[in-house]
Amino acid sequence: MRALKLRQVAEFAGGTTSSSGCVQHVTIDSRTAKAGSLFVALEGENVDGHEFVPDVLKLGGYALVREGTYSGPGIIEVECPLEGLQNLAKAYLEQFSIPVVAVTGSNGKTSTKDMIAQILRSKFSVHNTSGNYNNEIGLPLTILGLDDHHDVLVVEMGMRGLGQISHLASICPPTVGVITNIGPVHLELLGSMGNIAKAKGELLEALGQEGVAVLNGDDPSVRGQARSFPGTAVYYGLDPTNDVVASGIDVDVDGRPTFHVEGPDIEGDVKLAVAGVHNVWNACAAISVGLEFDIPFDSCAEALEDLALSAMRLEVQRNPEGAVIVNDAYNASPASVRAALDTITHMKCEGERIAILGDMLELGTMSPQAHAEVGAYARECCDKVVFIGTYSEVMQEGAGEGEVFATVDEFIESGFSVGSGDLVLVKASRGLKFERVVEQLMKGRN
Repeated sequence: MRALKLRQVAEFAGGTTSSSGCVQHVTIDSRTAKAGSLFVALEGENVDGHEFVPDVLKLGGYALVREGTYSGPGIIEVECPLEGLQNLAKAYLEQFSIPVVAVTGSNGKTSTKDMIAQILRSKFSVHNTSGNYNNEIGLPLTILGLDDHHDVLVVEMGMRGLGQISHLASICPPTVGVITNIGPVHLELLGSMGNIAKAKGELLEALGQEGVAVLNGDDPSVRGQARSFPGTAVYYGLDPTNDVVASGIDVDVDGRPTFHVEGPDIEGDVKLAVAGVHNVWNACAAISVGLEFDIPFDSCAEALEDLALSAMRLEVQRNPEGAVIVNDAYNASPASVRAALDTITHMKCEGERIAILGDMLELGTMSPQAHAEVGAYARECCDKVVFIGTYSEVMQEGAGEGEVFATVDEFIESGFSVGSGDLVLVKASRGLKFERVVEQLMKGRN
């Protein structure tokens, strides 16, 4: 972060201070605060950050707080600390004259963001979203990590309702926008696929006539959203009518795809260092962005060969018995579960193919049908299926067989284990904390 005077921070945040000092770091976690840190005292469901303000001040830090809660040296008062953080980030970004690449979509946002950053680093100094810091708190914190040496900002924009991407884009106006796909996620809050498409389309509205939209041309909903887009649209996918086209997909024994790419004045092969056929689309999105930044195709392909994605995304591990555990426990939707199942069907397996699946959250009224369909598809792909969670019996009914556990704790207590040569997919929505399932499997047979 570029150092800012405390009074300038207060002005950016829309607050007031009677103190002086220099802010060099912004955090919402008092445990990471140090001298020169600005601690934003957010109110959570279980903890109010205002309780930790004295601890930060003792360290030589400062605090952004709600009016009337604290006064004295090192304090900036605002009406709402969250809005203050967002105001600060927006004003801070305005101090930089750099392009912003924003990525959204129902699935593949984080992987695509990671691929884009990897490619752009072959030519530029890139600052990007860490993990999936993609919401109204994470995005401002990402912006405030920008420094003078950075040339490009790559961010991920998530949403759980209408208007949220518009709000994020007002904080961080994009110059290039990527929509990976539009699928059934957050239906519990959005109510319909039409609303999901509308919510993702807010990114295109933010781009306007001067922006570049990089779009999954194989997704009819994405194309539908782009019909009225006044800027430049670049389509990618398998359909030959796209601008950047992948073909000839081949998957090795570890699930890593190789494919051919053609586009305007480019042609060549790409070999991914990560598993998953669905990553072909993510890679094409990243290549399309790279080409917009005048990065040669060969450099794009070379960058993707060295890519390592964020944790718990088709992360291949081996336990003491030699079983291969595919940890895809970060999140789950109907489309991403099917993609993960497709991946393990192409991977080498000397024992049993096993899927351990949990609930897919926030699907609203389509939850029973979606879980039954996933259960049935899992049984088609695997020798053994295991289901955990509220919808475990629904998935079992769809599969026509399978072991069922109500909770992760119940699964762990069962002592479930896998043997040499087995290939195991572990996947569920983030709320189920399926990394605990992976930890159990990685222990091996005691």
